[in-house]
Amino acid sequence: MRNGSTFHNRSRGFRKGERGGAIIEMAVVMPILFMFLFGIVEFGRIMMVSHSLNNAARAGARVAVLPGATNAAVLAAINNELAGTGLTMNSYQLIPEDVSTANRDDPITVRVSINYDSITWVAGFFPGLSGTQLHGTVIMRKEGFG
Repeated sequence: MRNGSTFHNRSRGFRKGERGGAIIEMAVVMPILFMFLFGIVEFGRIMMVSHSLNNAARAGARVAVLPGATNAAVLAAINNELAGTGLTMNSYQLIPEDVSTANRDDPITVRVSINYDSITWVAGFFPGLSGTQLHGTVIMRKEGFG
């Protein structure tokens, strides 16, 4: 047997001409993996914000359906719910516009909206969503006696 066996020479490193192959492969694969990873993170953020908007709309609707409710109380409930998430809504909509005028069993709709551009962590990752609004909507019936 020879002193420098073939196994020993091959296990020490790459053969001539193969050096840098791993770097080229990594340079091709890493951008795709990072795009996939950022897409997962951004989609998760959108789902979290959507869930938070639904919770805020639900909190506002729970206040709005009570007898004697006012729009100010509904807005305070929405803002209190969003305060824990660090989000600030862009707009909200109440149907009817004045919840104090709703009669018993009338449906009351609370819709909370936020702009996608204000919540994204990876700016411009989903260019098709730029300028769109994320919404949370809840409909409940007005409570009361009579």
